[in-house]
Amino acid sequence: MYILMVRLKVKEEKIQEFIEESIGDAAGSVKNEPGCRRFDIIQDSTDPTQFAFCEIYDNEDAFKAHTTYEHFKIWAENTKDFYSAETEVSFCKPVYPTDNVKWDSARDDFSDHEYFSNSSLMVIAAPQYVKKENVQEFIDSITLDSIGSTNEEPGCLRFDVYQNLNDPTELYLYEVYSNADAFEYHRGTPHIKKWQETVKD
Repeated sequence: MYILMVRLKVKEEKIQEFIEESIGDAAGSVKNEPGCRRFDIIQDSTDPTQFAFCEIYDNEDAFKAHTTYEHFKIWAENTKDFYSAETEVSFCKPVYPTDNVKWDSARDDFSDHEYFSNSSLMVIAAPQYVKKENVQEFIDSITLDSIGSTNEEPGCLRFDVYQNLNDPTELYLYEVYSNADAFEYHRGTPHIKKWQETVKD
């Protein structure tokens, strides 16, 4: 998998237009591009001008193909003046999970649960900058936290770990919870406390 973690800062007066244009690109990507598995659009709950994309493609060629589609070209042209800061993009690979993963967001067995329809989901897209000598230990520790979260917490819907292909010391935690209460529950679990203790230095 070839994963883009994108951070975008949008002018306040352009927020709604940006959302509408980006949904058009995201929907076009997952519905029409055979190599695009997921295109999530996330808005910061405390700063509505801050957005993130999580885009997942089969490989780098699939991402390059994405930039040739009409829906991408329309989005790029229509949003080019919407930003108040330079957009940041990290090209990543999955660290965990890697086996038997349902990457596709568009699939027949999608959930119509109220968590999705009423927008109560809480998403964490958190970059972690790790000392070079501690990268593998960090990965080992966060993998255990991810396993504990997805297997023991009913409110944890996704807990992925990605690593920057160009800078292995930059890792991303991509976590999806059913609501804010589920995330608060997660923060009190033994597995996250063990992870926090392991990586604090």
